[in-house]
Amino acid sequence: MSHMPSLPADAVIADLNKFDQRSGTFAERLLFNNRLAITLICLLITLVLGYQALGLSLNAAYEKMIPTGHPYIANFLENRKQLAGMGNTLRIAVEAKEGSIFDADYLDTVRQLSDEVFLIPGVDRPYMKSLWAPAVRWTGVTEDGLDGGPVIPDDFDGSPQSLEQVRINVERSGEIGQLVAANYKSSIILVPLQEKIAETGERIDYHALSQRIEQLRAKYESDKVAIHVTGFAKVVGDLIDGLKQVLVFFAAAIAICTAVLFWYTRCLRSTLLVVLCSMVAVVWLLGLLPTLGYELDPYSVLVPFLVFAIGMSHGAQKMNGIMQDIGRGTHRLVAARYTFRRLFLAGMTALLADAVGFAVLMVIDIQVIQDLAITASMGVAVLIFTNLVLLPILLSYTGVSPAAAQRSLRDELQERDDRAHKKHPFWAFLDLFTRRPWATVAVALGLVLGGVGLAVSTQLKIGDTDPGAPELRPDSRYNRDNAFIVANYAASSDVYIVMVKTPQYACAHYSTLHTVDALERELQQLPGVETTSSLAGLAKTAN
Repeated sequence: MSHMPSLPADAVIADLNKFDQRSGTFAERLLFNNRLAITLICLLITLVLGYQALGLSLNAAYEKMIPTGHPYIANFLENRKQLAGMGNTLRIAVEAKEGSIFDADYLDTVRQLSDEVFLIPGVDRPYMKSLWAPAVRWTGVTEDGLDGGPVIPDDFDGSPQSLEQVRINVERSGEIGQLVAANYKSSIILVPLQEKIAETGERIDYHALSQRIEQLRAKYESDKVAIHVTGFAKVVGDLIDGLKQVLVFFAAAIAICTAVLFWYTRCLRSTLLVVLCSMVAVVWLLGLLPTLGYELDPYSVLVPFLVFAIGMSHGAQKMNGIMQDIGRGTHRLVAARYTFRRLFLAGMTALLADAVGFAVLMVIDIQVIQDLAITASMGVAVLIFTNLVLLPILLSYTGVSPAAAQRSLRDELQERDDRAHKKHPFWAFLDLFTRRPWATVAVALGLVLGGVGLAVSTQLKIGDTDPGAPELRPDSRYNRDNAFIVANYAASSDVYIVMVKTPQYACAHYSTLHTVDALERELQQLPGVETTSSLAGLAKTAN
């Protein structure tokens, strides 16, 4: 195997003296002839954006998760004040492990829990419902005419007579299957949430809300009572709780990438520089988000991983080029400029292609996806400067270790000698596909696999195919709570609302009620419909 000995220091210095500092493109001269200024500017930007990153929030918004441009969703948002209790709502099911809900201790627990939930910021209090809510009423026909009142009367004292009266009121309330389970083993506290907290005008902090709910769960759960919670806010809160573990995975990713890169280069200083520049890109991205009015959500939180991985990939290419040039005896500054010339345009084209690919997600009319696209595109744009410009400049100062440079060059020469004498078995195998028989088999196999893929793709399902929240594990606490509520209540979180608009006061006209009643009968026959509720049905009950 041929070997290139390292050049003496005076030869390397001569190489630098012979280099024309005015050569290269305008961008190269601007950057490398002002290396110190560029480095200080990057340091200043890193400090400023690092400070800005401290104000980055991790949250989600209900409206960001839905396609607001869809006619159904637009109609819902337009009429959301008339649809209180639908949409962003928490359902807290209080289960009696022993006996039924008609127990003084159980009802007292529901009362205390309802009172505490009522005071949580962001709760739409006028529309909150539970057995203790005055708006939850019963209606009955007596010898004196129509009668009614709250399900739990004002004179309730927990006596057997009072409990029996509550049972009768529940049966006449029409809330069985809605607020009360059919087996009388549990009842629901329905908690509609506001778009913004009325007292402050700020958006709901779903992480804080989820933690508050968990505190109440821990306070009121016992060997007699179990608490089950479902709703968008709880899903997001659980996701944010789980995202704390992301930091552990991020640290593991940094350690693994650093170890792999060091194993390849055997140069600690250049490996740390590549990791540093990739981390600088992440810091810039996290600082730009709050500066531009963005925040991280449970979906875009994965973007920093992506930015770091892309930065490591491009950084390794720049470092490898500089390392090989230094191994040939080139001064580290000249090697950095040569590598910049060779790889800047190709690297920028690759990163711009990545940015455009992410930007295509903007066509999806869901804001959380659009925010993810913007965040990813910003991260890739930042890499153009941190890894294509800053990294070569820093390597022009530090260079690489002589041993690593010589090793890199020896590996390249070894590969050339191997190709000249005997190919590696793997490459020899791949060369077979350049011949007609092997190529024919490969093409035929590709066509067969393409046909199989096309056939299988016709069975592809879009949407949530499993019960519960697909973002969480099937055995997660939330999905177990969701399974309990679905099994015990006719009203799940999936509610289809048909709005019949009439002139003012005309909704109670006979012709309108007759039409609504006919529509309700049709809807009841649709597969998947568990129950329906309408003004026509209420009118029948009242009459």
